Amino acid sequence: MKTMFISMFLIALMVLFMLPSQSFAQIPDSVIVAALPPGNLNDVILNDVAAGVTNRVYVLQQTGTVDTVYFLTATIQMRPSLTIVGKTNPNTGFPPVIAPFIQTDNSSPSTYFNPMGGDTVKLKNIYLVGTRVDGSSVTGICFGAGGDTVTYIADHCVFENFGGGGTPNIINTWNQQHIKIFLTNCEFRNNQDDVPQNPGIAWVDPGTFPLDTAVFVNNTFFVFGGTVIGSAGYCGYIRFEHNTVFLTTKGGAFTIEQLTNADIKNNIFFGVNSAGLDSAHVNEVAVQNANFYTAPAVIELDTLTTTKIDPINATEASRTITVTNNAYFWPQAIVNNWATLNANGAGTTYGQIVPTIWEAATDPAILTDRTRWPGINISNNDSTDPGFNATLVTNATDNMVHFVNTCWAVGTGLNDRPFVYLSDPTNMFANVPSNWATTQGYPVQENLRYSNANLQHAGTDGKALGDLNWFPEQGGTGVSPLPKSMPLKFGLSQNYPNPFNPSTQISYTLAAKGLARLSVYDVLGREVAVLVNEVQNAGSHDVTFNAKNLSSGIYFYKLVSSGTMNTMKMLLLK
Repeated sequence: MKTMFISMFLIALMVLFMLPSQSFAQIPDSVIVAALPPGNLNDVILNDVAAGVTNRVYVLQQTGTVDTVYFLTATIQMRPSLTIVGKTNPNTGFPPVIAPFIQTDNSSPSTYFNPMGGDTVKLKNIYLVGTRVDGSSVTGICFGAGGDTVTYIADHCVFENFGGGGTPNIINTWNQQHIKIFLTNCEFRNNQDDVPQNPGIAWVDPGTFPLDTAVFVNNTFFVFGGTVIGSAGYCGYIRFEHNTVFLTTKGGAFTIEQLTNADIKNNIFFGVNSAGLDSAHVNEVAVQNANFYTAPAVIELDTLTTTKIDPINATEASRTITVTNNAYFWPQAIVNNWATLNANGAGTTYGQIVPTIWEAATDPAILTDRTRWPGINISNNDSTDPGFNATLVTNATDNMVHFVNTCWAVGTGLNDRPFVYLSDPTNMFANVPSNWATTQGYPVQENLRYSNANLQHAGTDGKALGDLNWFPEQGGTGVSPLPKSMPLKFGLSQNYPNPFNPSTQISYTLAAKGLARLSVYDVLGREVAVLVNEVQNAGSHDVTFNAKNLSSGIYFYKLVSSGTMNTMKMLLLK
């Protein structure tokens, strides 16, 4: 008996150490937030902030046959952290939507979330729309600039139609410092303001160290206004890997004057800086604006200026910048338009239109002098057409060309933004009802899987260049419904809510039709429930586990199908 007791104790102790360190010190609770009435999401969060509630996960869960929309009526001022997780509707397969509400005075929130400093913002599996159902672009900023030392995290989210007044950016870090950004498996689509270079992801200036870290892995930037990251100031580290950039209007991908440490690899840059630049601003040092400090290029580098503090104690000799195994290409319509603009005299006010190139530097020696810049490596980057869908390329480039011509003619796009929808490229709200439930191609209808076989294994890791979500067989996880021809992956998700009392939902995906068994075990390995034990079709499945007859504690749930097994743990708190 004593031996059995010791064994049970050791097993329990091992389980405790297997859990994350925060699980017992500060266990995050989950709350399911109802979509209605409008404003309920911001009311629930703001009430928690006022009450001092922290470390809570807000779950946006849909169960109806029609998708629901979480309309925001006010900006969410949050501190010290915010986590919002969307549950895919089991009936439609779509994530929940956050959109701006139209008040009786015709106003809507211009910013969704506003961290107050020292915060961490986490979003997962949410579709965020910055344009109202009446077509007005009023929400230009998803994350506002409320304080220093903020970490932004987004995974499997779609950000669409952000624009509006002011200087819109998806993440506004202006005059904030010590900022970290982590974006994975997201799509940024149709984000364009009347002003050609807006919005981008973030314009990080001024501040002593306004951007410490920016990590972008497996994202798509589809019809984008400006640079991904832009600044006339500092950036400590950028990792930009396996991203697809499909048509941007103004500026290079990273127009950062004080870029000191970067790893940019395995990406596709297609039609970047489609507007080009007027010759009056090329190499105009006096401007010192990251949109203009060098010739128009995808990769732009500058010397570390002597008029500012050394960015994160960097020197010219200590800079480490690697740009390798990337593909870049300009579709013919964009190339032809540069010549047409010059022939028509569109750029005469500011000089000739200068076409965009791959790389440029204020001091050309940066690109070749390895004595002064030993850590800069720009190599193995090819100008190659990926072979995207021809119809998509035609519609997208036609819209971009029209927008660029309008901008050079009158200075702005005049609400003539190059949104791209294959159903009706001239009307971004074609067939879209007021509740966004049946949006054409929702959540995203473009497919940026390409045909160039050489690029499909040209990465430093042997995988396809660009966002791997378009190549799920190579490890992409998908931000949008995949065509039926693409293989599904076996997977088991974390239950929600967790901790739970007494019910929780478990989601899983089967790669092929077959016998699926989903069972629950206690810490001693005893099976306490069998939730599924039947033949099921390939695809996504959800099941509810009710533990009303079980005591509080740690439990494990295991999925077995077609010879594959996965196990997750959960916590029941009564």
